[in-house]
Amino acid sequence: MVKIANKENVLAIIKKSDGTEIIIRGHNIITDNGDEYYARMVIGDTANISNPFYLRLGTGTATPTKSDYDVTTYITDSDQQVDDTFPQRNYTGDNNSDGGVNIITYKITYAIGAVVATGISEGALVDSGTNPTKALNHFLFDTTFDLSSSDQL
Repeated sequence: MVKIANKENVLAIIKKSDGTEIIIRGHNIITDNGDEYYARMVIGDTANISNPFYLRLGTGTATPTKSDYDVTTYITDSDQQVDDTFPQRNYTGDNNSDGGVNIITYKITYAIGAVVATGISEGALVDSGTNPTKALNHFLFDTTFDLSSSDQL
């Protein structure tokens, strides 16, 4: 298990063809739309709430803001729907040792070679894989990384 440092609340786990794993940490901001989403969920008002979400990856480096609705610089075909059994509360599997009753985990699994790109630096959970209008969050990774045709994210 990997212990996530305070405010390092995003993990990209790259599984290489030789069996090794590379873990890239990131920092996330919940957007205005994310605030509204969680507030509505708390009071049971699920009208106008988009779920499931899609992860879109990008190469932008602009600091995420509360008003963001997508990544800054989208990587073509990098949109992937959140895994079927997520989001989950108190999830502690898959290197997520910081799960807890007040923590919601979203897991997105890309197949081997699904995204081949260099300089991946950002991501966003959005309401549409192809034409997002709202983002739950937007985040930057602490360091850029590349994915080859033999990597799984």
